[in-house]
Amino acid sequence: MSSFKTVVKKCRDFYGKHEKYSAAAVFALGFIWDALTLRRIDNIWDNLILLGYLIVIGAVIVLNLRFECGAAIHDRLRRAAPRFPLAMQFCFGGLFSSYVVFYFKSASFTRTAFFFLLLVGLLIANEFLENRLQNRTLLSAFYCFCFFSFLAFFLPVVLRDIRPCIFVLAGVVAMAISFLVFAFGLGGKWKSAARQTAVPIAVVFLFLNTLYFANLIPPVPLALKTGRPYHHVEKTPAGYKVKYVPPSIFYFWRSWDNPFYWTPGESVYCFTSIFAPGGVRVSLLHVWSRKTEAGWTITDRIPFSIEGGRDGGYRWYSRKTAVVPGRWRVQVQTQTGQILGEAAFTIKRSDEPHELLESLLE
Repeated sequence: MSSFKTVVKKCRDFYGKHEKYSAAAVFALGFIWDALTLRRIDNIWDNLILLGYLIVIGAVIVLNLRFECGAAIHDRLRRAAPRFPLAMQFCFGGLFSSYVVFYFKSASFTRTAFFFLLLVGLLIANEFLENRLQNRTLLSAFYCFCFFSFLAFFLPVVLRDIRPCIFVLAGVVAMAISFLVFAFGLGGKWKSAARQTAVPIAVVFLFLNTLYFANLIPPVPLALKTGRPYHHVEKTPAGYKVKYVPPSIFYFWRSWDNPFYWTPGESVYCFTSIFAPGGVRVSLLHVWSRKTEAGWTITDRIPFSIEGGRDGGYRWYSRKTAVVPGRWRVQVQTQTGQILGEAAFTIKRSDEPHELLESLLE
């Protein structure tokens, strides 16, 4: 028993000595936990947890506003009021951490990286906002942003549709709920709620729609899982059989060619697997481009359709016969131009026959 007390005392002493680092440690552990435990973006339990965070934040906002307005509140809730900002900060942290994980899977490190980096910035900033969440302007903007970001991928999963109008609908619903939460918290004082929250909520709505139609927001819930160039792709009963030149020992982990050694007359294949929620069917493009002195020049737009539900993603490939040496990329885009990701590689001419090609089942 004494040994147990000794361990407890050492733990308390260690915590007291390093207490100033506790917030950063909890933040890091929480993010790692989300990254390891969050499953698919269409998983009902994950989405219910996120919705629960939003409901808790909304309830805390209402209680806090009622408390500030002098409304009758149960003594236990009144005693807990000083901890309301901490509870909201915890829930906002859980939301931003989950969004970073989900949006990272759909972000390509091109234009859509902007929104991903914005989420990372908000995730970090949330750790320093406990004492500022009493500001109704900031709080209403934060709440609307989080609700909008959640509905942007939740509604497509529920409605099984990924058209732009669904994104706009997500924003309208987020605006309405955010305003109603503050109006209810102020005791139905609609004019007062409008004066304090209408502008920040509208700014968030316009800001996110601007990013979306400028193709700066990842096309969640779609995600590119694999994008690679191959010398040959063939569909078999066991899966897709791909062929590539075995890499050198210095690149033992690579199962594709880069640089891609091409012999005249040979075709270049681009194999991709794209995740989409079950029941969702969407049209996409393989956009082949070559780097020239004027920049990236599009050579081909090859349309195809996918149907969601497969854990490993919907597999598809395109083939190009007319190529020249140089830098190439194949982007996977939606019909509206949003980029899911890309396969970038360099083609080098090789007049000698390839070594024995290695096969792999995808």
